[in-house]
Amino acid sequence: MSVYKRGYKAVFYMNFTVDGVRVTRSTGKFTKKEAKLIEAVEKKRMMVDGALSPREKAARMLLSTAIQKTYDERWKDNKDGNKSQRIAERLMDIIGDIPISKIDDGVIKGLISKLEGSGIKGATVNRYLATIKTLLRHHRQPWEHIKLKKENKGRIRVISRVEESTIVNMLRNTEHNSRRYYFPEVADLVEVLVDSGCRLSEVLDLRYEDINFETNLITIWINKGDRPRSIPMTERVRTILKNRKCDGASKPFSIDIHQAGNGWDWSRKIMGLMDDTEFVLHALRHTTATRLIDKGIDLYTVKEWLGHSTIQVTERYAHLNPDKLVHAATMLEA
Repeated sequence: MSVYKRGYKAVFYMNFTVDGVRVTRSTGKFTKKEAKLIEAVEKKRMMVDGALSPREKAARMLLSTAIQKTYDERWKDNKDGNKSQRIAERLMDIIGDIPISKIDDGVIKGLISKLEGSGIKGATVNRYLATIKTLLRHHRQPWEHIKLKKENKGRIRVISRVEESTIVNMLRNTEHNSRRYYFPEVADLVEVLVDSGCRLSEVLDLRYEDINFETNLITIWINKGDRPRSIPMTERVRTILKNRKCDGASKPFSIDIHQAGNGWDWSRKIMGLMDDTEFVLHALRHTTATRLIDKGIDLYTVKEWLGHSTIQVTERYAHLNPDKLVHAATMLEA
């Protein structure tokens, strides 16, 4: 019998097999007639599902399930996998736990409207859109209707030699109170950042075992681009890192990202640059790239130095040295 009573409450259970899959569970009903109806509906659903292609089955998947499956099958092993999952879950909070086949042009437009309405900038909106594109592509669903917004690249803020010198001198030579005891260390950090082009996290995580004073190279093993690279040290960087090598120290820098930011912002405030939103620690990385290009270093070498994933990322600095274009114009005139 495919429907039978079970338990002290005499609830009817169903017991049947479709395409080799056996189902044994409660119908939640107390009469045989109602239980048979539930069983018939479930059998039909399983038969319909069994005839669907994998793509059609995925289309019926709820967004929450799709996010978890994408994490398990794709994001879990990526460096930023947890971040991608968090972004996807925030998306679900906005558009709801809907079947992924329902993520159409209207849903995307509504999502963009809500994100922009909350003050989120274009670059961040694009991260949300890129995440949902990845999710849909992973489950072989249409994703071409999702177009990233054009980002305003704006200007590239470069720290001048005078600004650099001013910041370093203030951090290193000012008589600081007990709360700012670590500011001289921030001064060393600024000089290492501007001479190496490293990301802040790369220098703060740097260990002495990855610094070779014989070959004069710093090796960055873990980074945003997930591409290990080695960077030659300037004499200034070499001196700072050597001088900071105390007995038993495993890392040159003991401060964290918040302390680095506090030191920078203190200097920025004293210099009257708090309204300059581009005057941030990351601008030191732009400064390295600019100084290399100003000295005639080619874009490919700058790409390898900074550890960019593609040459297109480095090309945003190409306009900073127009000398080659001037030379090209001279050749045309000749």
